[in-house]
Order: sequence, then C-alpha cells, then structure tokens
Amino acid sequence: MKRIHLTLVLVTVFCVAAFASAASANTAGSMEINAGYAKSSTDVTGNNESMGGGIAFGAGYWRNASPTVQWGAEASWDNLGSLDYGTSPTNGTLKSNIIRINPALRANFGSKTGPSFFAQGGAGLYHMSFKDQPSGGAEVSATQSKFGFNLGAGVGFPVGPKTNMNFLGQYHSISTEGQSTNYIEFKAGVGFGL
Repeated sequence: MKRIHLTLVLVTVFCVAAFASAASANTAGSMEINAGYAKSSTDVTGNNESMGGGIAFGAGYWRNASPTVQWGAEASWDNLGSLDYGTSPTNGTLKSNIIRINPALRANFGSKTGPSFFAQGGAGLYHMSFKDQPSGGAEVSATQSKFGFNLGAGVGFPVGPKTNMNFLGQYHSISTEGQSTNYIEFKAGVGFGL
C-alpha cells in the first residue's frame, strides 16, 4: 500500500513539473527551501487536547505566469509533535507527522525591488502518520493519505540579485474520517531565481 502512495506522489510531482515547463518555457521561476514550526488545533483525545507542535521543512518550485502571478509545486514534512495522555496505568504518548505535496498558486503584491506581500493557496495529497505508544504496551501505528488544501500569506525581501527571503504563514485543512485535521504553519525560507 505504501508503494501505491509513493508512486502517486512521484507521478503528481512529475506531471506538475512537466506541465509547468511546457506552459511557461519562456519565463523564469524560482526554487525555495524553508523551515519553521507546525501546530495542530485538532482535538485528538476528546478532552480538548491537541498535539504539541514541531519542526516543519520543505521546498517549492515556482514558475512566473506573469509579473505578479506564480504557480508551481510545494512539498514538505510537517511534524505535528507529540502528546502525553491519560494517567497511570492507562497513559501513553501520541505522535504525528505529515508529508505533503501539492500544486499551488501565488499572487505577489508590491515591487520586485523592495519588500512585497504575497498570498498563496494550494490543494493536494497529505500523507499522515500516527503513532500511539501506550505505557507498557506495544506501539500502534497507522498511516493514511488524504486530500487537503492550504491558504497562506507572507512577505518577501530581496537579499541579492536573484535571491529572496520569505516569511510565510499557512493554514492547512485535511478531510479525514469523522473530522477534519487542521494545523497552522509559520516558516522562513530562501528563494533562488532560475
């Protein structure tokens, strides 16, 4: 089953990259790397307890469709952290992380020579992993791949002729059985013009 999910992710990446190259062969784009913090607001125990949050890092490839609009693909690994639950003898630790890949669209507001604001949105595959380590018991793990979307806004600063520094906040929503999983992410990144 994991091979099917991996194959789906790789096919999506190659299709988006090929389509982006074919549709905008005469325009320049950028490659970005970023890192930050992800925190879920979803109640995982039924007692208004959510995961503790953790590090997130990723990359994106953006093609210029016009002077103010870019489109491309993003991929990231988002650690939602862990949560200690219960009291002895029925206690344990939950852990969760998400691998995400999605096509996205970004609109820039402002000049290319100074700070500029941008808004972006995307939708795609979210591969979620959960681990439950009960005290004195065997670890239970589960994975699922679901459709999700994200919306974000940020600010970019040029730091060189072809280099930008970005600060971005994103909201993610994933539809799962029973309830949706939501989390926010704050990231800093560097973009390199191609």
